[in-house]
Amino acid sequence: MIINKTYSTKHLLVIWFSFRHYIEGGILSELSIKLSDNFRRIFNDDLLKLKAKSVGFLKRTSKFSPIAFLDTLLYSASQTEICSLGQASTRVQDYNGVSISKQGVDSRFNEKSVEFVKSVFKECLENQVNTVIAPNFFSAFSRVLIKDATRFVIPDKLAEHFRGSGSHNGKCKAAVAIQYELDIKNGKSTDLEVTDSIRCDLTDAKETRFDVRPNDLIIRDLGYFSLSVLAYFNKLGAFFLSRLNVKCHVFEDEKGSPISFKETYKYMSKNKIPLLEINVFAGMKEKLPVRMVVQLVSNDVYEKRIRKIEKQNKADGYKTSDDYKARCRLNIFITNVDPKDLAKEDVYPAYKIRWQIELMFKHWKSTCKIHNFQPMKYERFTCLLFAKLILIVLNLQLIRNFQSYYFTEHKKLLSEDKCFKTLTKGFERLLRIIKNESTESVNELLKIAEMFSREHWKEKRIDRVNYFEIISLFTCISDK
Repeated sequence: MIINKTYSTKHLLVIWFSFRHYIEGGILSELSIKLSDNFRRIFNDDLLKLKAKSVGFLKRTSKFSPIAFLDTLLYSASQTEICSLGQASTRVQDYNGVSISKQGVDSRFNEKSVEFVKSVFKECLENQVNTVIAPNFFSAFSRVLIKDATRFVIPDKLAEHFRGSGSHNGKCKAAVAIQYELDIKNGKSTDLEVTDSIRCDLTDAKETRFDVRPNDLIIRDLGYFSLSVLAYFNKLGAFFLSRLNVKCHVFEDEKGSPISFKETYKYMSKNKIPLLEINVFAGMKEKLPVRMVVQLVSNDVYEKRIRKIEKQNKADGYKTSDDYKARCRLNIFITNVDPKDLAKEDVYPAYKIRWQIELMFKHWKSTCKIHNFQPMKYERFTCLLFAKLILIVLNLQLIRNFQSYYFTEHKKLLSEDKCFKTLTKGFERLLRIIKNESTESVNELLKIAEMFSREHWKEKRIDRVNYFEIISLFTCISDK
């Protein structure tokens, strides 16, 4: 017997939302399983022992094993205040059941332990679970790479290994630079290198240019500006978006005179043109063909720039040229991206994506306290620094993947700052993900996702385009 049953609109809606909740729960569970499997594989006891043996950190059986050492190190790195050797030895006793003095803990910080921790960091960096933030976000490119560096002063006794730049009235003897590159499209950290602070961004740009692939889009600030590097990207079939260096001349044709930005400003101001695009050749020697997009800035921005350069030039005994003053009235960008993939109106919003790196550094310092170190020997400092970076890479994976999930499924964007603060306070939770069996590990990840969905959303700031709007803009452009 066939029973014909008619469902009301209300019943159909209940069925639909129940089905959608089931599907979404499945997607979130699948993502949590991938993250759990990846974390547990990297920190597998047998794999860690092999790494410790390969670098000579594990030579004979010891109660304070390399695994216990790494557990204690990650715990110390998770603390916002410096964890003393005495506190570390107490942690070993409480968590690993091993009695060891603070002198015993200190003796384990040596050349071999540095190599061991660096190898674990490398494994974390090279094996990430990453998810596209939105299916059509910057669909014309395989990767969208943004990069910047952060620098911070460290105790003087480390100057032999990390030379300072001589800033702070010549008293900065030791300082660290961290070069960080993020594929903002796929949510993956592609480069994270620790050097002394005197290695400049331009040097990094030249030395890492071979890591770029065809169809990448590279967005960096002026510190990395090099026409020879940009020409290499262009020849490779990669794309770039950069501000124009003040020392770089541009020409409307290969044999003409350089473009006068003083005249460009007059023309745009007189004709009330807020945005101008010109096909030009950049450089006296390279003559690199690029699109140049010029944007008028507000008087407030202009006056801020002038005050800054006038103060700097006065201290150095220079006079600010009229052409430079004219440049201060303009935002000037160059790119080799085709207009169909990046219209002139979208150049400035695209360039603003680079600020995500600056915000990331702010989280690292204010929340993770990556710059907070007291005087200590080189080996202990390096192990602690790379342990902090391990935690950052792991936490970034969680944030980026759940951020992608909630944006795709709910069109809401998680705040990296709020998520970082929650994860930094919950180190034991991360440890359970790494150490527990698969089911318990996945459950911990689902709890984190649920926590993120409560009051961890990025908030709209008045009179400022936020990251959510930029993602939405470039997703809509790709859809069109």
